[in-house]
Amino acid sequence: MLTPYYAEIKEKLRTIFNLVDFRSNQLEAITATLAGRDVLVLMPTGGGKSLCYQLPAVCESGTTRGVTIVIGPLLSLMQNQVESLEEKGVDVVQFNGDQDLEESGRVGRRLLAAKKPNILFVTPEKLQRSGRFNDILERLYEEGYLARFVVDESHCVVKWGRDFRDSYKNLGSLRTKFPNVPIMALTATANIQVKTDIMRLLKIEHCEVLSQSMNRPNLNYEVRAKASGRTGVIKQIADFIKECHPNDTGIIYTSSRQMCEEVAKVLREQYRLQARHYHAKVDARDKEEVQQAWQSGKCKIIVATIAFGMGIDKPDVRFVCHHSLPSDLDGYYQETGRAGRDGNPSDCILFYRYIDAKQRRQAITTNPDINKEERDHQVDELQRVVQYCQNDVDCRRLQVLAYYSEKFDVRLCKQGCDNCRNPAAPEKQDVTATAVDIIRLAQALTVRDKERITRNQLVDVIRGSQNAKVKERGWDRQPLFGLGKDTNRERIERIVDRLDNMGLFDQVTMAGGDWSSSYLVVCPNHSRHA
Repeated sequence: MLTPYYAEIKEKLRTIFNLVDFRSNQLEAITATLAGRDVLVLMPTGGGKSLCYQLPAVCESGTTRGVTIVIGPLLSLMQNQVESLEEKGVDVVQFNGDQDLEESGRVGRRLLAAKKPNILFVTPEKLQRSGRFNDILERLYEEGYLARFVVDESHCVVKWGRDFRDSYKNLGSLRTKFPNVPIMALTATANIQVKTDIMRLLKIEHCEVLSQSMNRPNLNYEVRAKASGRTGVIKQIADFIKECHPNDTGIIYTSSRQMCEEVAKVLREQYRLQARHYHAKVDARDKEEVQQAWQSGKCKIIVATIAFGMGIDKPDVRFVCHHSLPSDLDGYYQETGRAGRDGNPSDCILFYRYIDAKQRRQAITTNPDINKEERDHQVDELQRVVQYCQNDVDCRRLQVLAYYSEKFDVRLCKQGCDNCRNPAAPEKQDVTATAVDIIRLAQALTVRDKERITRNQLVDVIRGSQNAKVKERGWDRQPLFGLGKDTNRERIERIVDRLDNMGLFDQVTMAGGDWSSSYLVVCPNHSRHA
């Protein structure tokens, strides 16, 4: 890819980052931002996202010059990157709420000095709330010293902005205030719905999109039946570690702070394993000490909530266990993606029992702090996880990658999951007639009646559900309503997903309020099946 920037890009790659070649889409992303274009980069964990903005920040041949502003979700992640870049000789500073006035003032003076830093790291909260920082940005813009904005871990714009960090929703103001500054958004995980929301909320609808396969071929995926009782599953995890990874580094995810501490304590005291706990309420100094001990290998096992892991660059994590049910498949993929970043074989084990799903669903439906739209969204996401856990036939990779609308040839799994290794031949049943009726029902709803219907809602209609949404929309008056009432939900979901994987269905996203929703449609070229 010969461009006006190529020679400098290759020189900085070698002299600053000590690399000789690029991974997939890195050069394309770097070239796009140096050319002044907006770009959305979807790259699997360990794919090298950071280089996509770190390298152009030290180049001088781009169409925009000055400081690269990197907006990141976590202070610890920013600190890790600052230290790494300083070791490479890159001029980098950060603005965050933990700094005192003296340090904030020093950073501000650096930004306004003749010799400016290459990169500034900042949290979205600081960007939103600091009037002085915004004054500095406006001055840099007026003087032509804003090179680009980078939104790292950009799925947080949707997931965290939706749930609890409003400052993420307001990042779209960057395009309004600084219309000539290119924006780069990066994430390891984004399905069609999340990708659409990222582009809409950041106002980069016409950006260049660079994506690649989300498959991690070195990861082994398994779902295991979870023992009853609070300590039963801890014994299962301990036995797995002692048998398969006695001296290896790993992460165990739990759903609550209390469970996190309990699991770590039992692993230490009863099973003599080097386990420490990590969650949002742990003191900042203790968090840093635990993370450093784990990074250095003094501590082998971190027992954590979702507060741990984003941006953690430890290549030799050999296992990730889920003690508790993930809230959605996106979070599950993010968390399992922390294993095997060095490319070596690693295990991802999820311990599942249905009672956990029932309790999680009840917690969602009785949560007074979320509206109906968000409640329905969370229930739908949880149902996808439940289906993944209960489907003991289809390839695990096929299921996870389908969530991201990626088609996958199961032969490429190469027995890299429990279902593909299962020697028992699956029961064969001809479901052609049911599949054809499902297509006809979907077409009647989405084409003839112009209805917007999600995947889970279609499954409800197929199974003859009498829930409020079905009745309100009149879907129970469809001639094919309840066509699968005598078939269990898991089988209907498998048929719908198989039709999707065959290309007969597609997902479209439509904005509604602050967020987009993903709806199912019948592909026009398959209307002959109806």
